[in-house]
Parts: sequence; structure tokens; C-alpha cells
Amino acid sequence: MNKKVMNYQHIAEKTGVSISTISRVFTGAPNVKAGTRRKVIEALKDYGYDTAFIEEHRKIHGNLLVILNVPSTGNPFYTQIIHGAKTAATQRGCHLLLNEDHINDSTIDNFLRLLRKVQAAGLITTNHMAPVYLKRINETVPLVQCCEYDAGFDLPYVSIDDVAATKTAMEYLFSLGRRNIAFINGPIRYKYAKQRYQGYLEALQDAGIPLDRRMIIQLSEINYNLAVSAVTTLFDSGRRPNAFFCASDVLAAAAIKVGMKKGFAVPNDIAVVGFDNVEISFMTNPTITTISQPSFQLGFSSCELLIEHVTNPQIPIHNIILATELLVRESTTMKQG
Repeated sequence: MNKKVMNYQHIAEKTGVSISTISRVFTGAPNVKAGTRRKVIEALKDYGYDTAFIEEHRKIHGNLLVILNVPSTGNPFYTQIIHGAKTAATQRGCHLLLNEDHINDSTIDNFLRLLRKVQAAGLITTNHMAPVYLKRINETVPLVQCCEYDAGFDLPYVSIDDVAATKTAMEYLFSLGRRNIAFINGPIRYKYAKQRYQGYLEALQDAGIPLDRRMIIQLSEINYNLAVSAVTTLFDSGRRPNAFFCASDVLAAAAIKVGMKKGFAVPNDIAVVGFDNVEISFMTNPTITTISQPSFQLGFSSCELLIEHVTNPQIPIHNIILATELLVRESTTMKQG
């Protein structure tokens, strides 16, 4: 029989089996009912496909392929997430494939084709994406959201409480007597940027400090050079904060660089707090006080959660919020003398 054009949607319409279950049949995942598996196999045969590969996949189920999607490998924050996910995949006898791309209208179709072509067992995404793309991906493969998530979807996620973490950082700066605090934020489309902005506003309100929107620097990406330019403009405008809260350690390093270039001492004149605890935070002089995210654990837990759902699709969906920690270093520790 000649092969007919076939995709997951065609099989779903023919069999009444959900696309996510069809995906699990293709990858040889266990815990698919025998009758359901037979329906999918018969439909494939009707389309002229040799179904021997399905049984082969069942034999090598321990070698499932997991895709980890990140928006940019240039952001050092993702390094430990990748390491954590790879460690979890290796421990479970699975393979991890890294994909660097933004998921949007121009990339979604190619991305879905990739997932099908490599017969991915599931996807971990750190990307912010529109609900329509989350829905299409989840119809193709099981999905776990890492860091960025849409709470409106019944999809598992692993993340942190960015609002609470930001308020911890701000309250620490208040305790140092700093009240004129500038905020450098990342792209506002991301959950982390929205929540850190919310935390900044709530902390000011709780402390009874009026909001000065001119002290908010909103960047289009986490980029050191962009941050240097924006902070320079802030100082040149005549406004002089006595502290910076930054949504990334990369941005904090830029604030320190510009402040010192302008002749201010860090932290005596200007205290700086970053976020993430990436390598740059302890490589700068002074070292950066920061909110430490459990980046390795974010990746590790996301991969573990995904493999759980792939191998046991009947388990209830659950979410994980991991704790953060304020690490005090030289950028806020007053120097004597």
C-alpha cells in the first residue's frame, strides 16, 4: 500500500485518541492501554506505515529523547538549568537535546516539525510564549514549563516566586537606609520581569516610598552594553539613586561599572543588588549581592517532572515552586574608613 499523507491530527480524528497519547505511542512510552495502542497502530497501517518502529521504541524506552528549549544560550542564567536538566536525563537513561530559539509565529511550525522529526518524548521550555503556542505544543508532546509559565494552563511547571524574592532584596536595601532605589528590568513580556516589577512596586508601597517612574530602566533584553548605556543616561539626567535593584547579575555588573566610572563608591555611595547568582556575580570587583536562584535544581526538577509525566501520564499534574536566597556580598557591604 502507498503511504498517504499523515500527521498526528489525522490519526486523532481517525481513532478518537488524543494527540498527546498518540505521541506516547510513537515514543514507546509505557502506561498506554493496549487497546489504545492497537487503535493507533491499525490507523498507521491503514496509512501504509510499517509499525515495527513502535515496538522497537518500547524496547529502548529508557533512551527517550527530551528537548530543552531556551531563548538564548548567551544569557548565563541558563547554563546551570541546562546542566541540571542534562544530569536528570542522564540519571534516568534518557537523552537531552538543547534547542535555542524563541517560539513565536515565525518559528512555531518549524519547531513542531522538529519535535515530530526527532520523535521527542517531551519538551521542557524556559521560553515565554503565547497561549496558542503552548496549546499547539502540548497537543504534540508532553510539556513542562521551567521558570517561565502560564498559570492559566493546566500544565506542570517548576519556577520561583519572583515577587517575594524581589521584596526580600528591596527590604534588605531599605534596612541599609537606601530609599532612592533605581530598578533595571529585563523584557517585560517575561513572567520574571513582570513579577519583579510587581515586587518592586509593592516593596516601595509597603515602605511608604513614593514611586518615581524615572528611576525604572526597562530593557528589551538582558544585555550588559544596553544596561551600561541606560544607566549612563540615568546619571547624565541628573538623577542619582543611592541603590540599584537589578533583575539580573549582568545588569548589576553594568550598574557597578557606570557608577564607579562616574566617581561613586560602591557600596558606600551606591549599593547594588542583582538576581540569579551567576558566575559574573562573584567575578566582579566588588562582588555582587544577589538573589540566588536554584538554577541547577530548576533544570533537574523540570526534567524529572517531565519524565514522570511521559512514563506515567495518569499521574495528576503538579507544580513546584523552589526557594530563593539573598547572598550578601561586597556591593552592599559598607566599607569603613
